[in-house]
Amino acid sequence: MDIESEKLNLVKEILQIDSQELILKIKNILLEENELSNMANEPESGYQSTSKTNRKLNFIKDFINLENEETIIKLENLLWKNNDFWNDLSFAEKEEIEQGIKELDEGKKISWEDFLVKTS
Repeated sequence: MDIESEKLNLVKEILQIDSQELILKIKNILLEENELSNMANEPESGYQSTSKTNRKLNFIKDFINLENEETIIKLENLLWKNNDFWNDLSFAEKEEIEQGIKELDEGKKISWEDFLVKTS
């Protein structure tokens, strides 16, 4: 597992979060792992009173410095508990699938029988 890629994927997901509750759950996971010692001394109400965008940016700054694989996995599980396979695909794999869908939409397809003949 490439830890930097995992971090970037999680950051993308975090930026899409609109739930204050979920952001606070993520923050609590990080605090439990002692990864955010500088935020541990910050009053909780001060963290909540900042704008949603600032809270996310502050979180991302701390998140990028994570090194603990176990913490990253906990955050992935929390963020992606309803995740599907699409988020696990590489950019190239997603492009190939999207190209295939585009070709199908354009009527560019072959029958199963023709496919079997071509691959045999």
